[in-house]
Amino acid sequence: MSTLDRGRARAVPVPLHPHALRVDGVAAMLNAELADDPVYDGIELQRFDDDVHGTGMLVFLSRRDDRTVDYYAEPGLRLDRAGYRIGAGTRSWTETDLGTARLDVLQDGVVAAVRFTDVDGRLVEVDVDDRDGRPRRRARLLAPVSAGIDRPCSLLLVWLGGFDLVRVTARRPVIRIDGRTASTGRLPGVRLHHRHLIKYAAPLCSVELNRDAGGPAGLGGPHEDAGGDDARADAGAATGRVEATADGTAVRRITAARAPHTAAVTFEPPFPDLRALAPGDPASGRWWLEADGARLTGGAWSAARADDVVDVALDVHERWRPGRLPLLMRVVTAVVPVFRRWPTTYAWRATVDLGNPQQVSGGWHRTGGQDGAAYRRATGS
Repeated sequence: MSTLDRGRARAVPVPLHPHALRVDGVAAMLNAELADDPVYDGIELQRFDDDVHGTGMLVFLSRRDDRTVDYYAEPGLRLDRAGYRIGAGTRSWTETDLGTARLDVLQDGVVAAVRFTDVDGRLVEVDVDDRDGRPRRRARLLAPVSAGIDRPCSLLLVWLGGFDLVRVTARRPVIRIDGRTASTGRLPGVRLHHRHLIKYAAPLCSVELNRDAGGPAGLGGPHEDAGGDDARADAGAATGRVEATADGTAVRRITAARAPHTAAVTFEPPFPDLRALAPGDPASGRWWLEADGARLTGGAWSAARADDVVDVALDVHERWRPGRLPLLMRVVTAVVPVFRRWPTTYAWRATVDLGNPQQVSGGWHRTGGQDGAAYRRATGS
């Protein structure tokens, strides 16, 4: 059998389903909660250097009074603004010349420097350099950023590779706003662990499951099964690539890839073609999500049909379970519950009209519990 014939033999229909998966990446990031600035309660720097986004820096500051976020992006960056709806939402997005902005994660520490004027005319300055010539032992961490999202448009999981905290050295980190030096949050026992509560990582992987359930459900049509090549997976990274069962009647897995990152959501048993569901005979099972080979969370799925309308649900039951972490981060993620529990405060409800499956109605909502307040109390930020 020729290669072409083998490819045709693997072609199966895509089941009708409402799920979508996205993956994206950031070269490096540095983040800090601000304890005493009257305007802002957090700042983050992100550096990009790839063919998709371009090369440059994005800086964002979250406001203390209403938890909205101001973004400052260097000219030429190509960023998906919809993927940055964190906190209470976007307040402003400004293209800004950040001059000699720098963010480098090196073997022996991190160097970060930026200087710009915010939308209200305040000078914002960051200067961090904790290099000491000694190689660092870093970890992987699920960031609790989504614990603070009020109105989620997706299940956003930010997976930090090469994660560490800025070390205490003779050179103190400086974050200055409008001429005033801002204090950052603190981890108890600084004399023992010698760390500032300023976080950095390289690289960062961002995964979104079922963003804004308002697009069309996945429609039937020819598609490769799990034997297809990786090039097709890369081409479909924006919304994922369906791996159907051999007979095309259900979805086993959806994968997404954007080098060097991969993500996958798996259904067990496979998620059925909604058109094949019998009215009054609901289906259910388990699902789980992985990023860069690590299992991050999961839960239960269900689908129930009444006439030509199908109600679909995803409930998140699995806490994030850290693997091997340095002692300090193992203690922090155990003592501050938000790190492990926040995914379980999300649930997704959607409806698909089989007569017009071009529109999926519904979306994610918070079910209560972890909102990040415990973390801020523990760190004084």
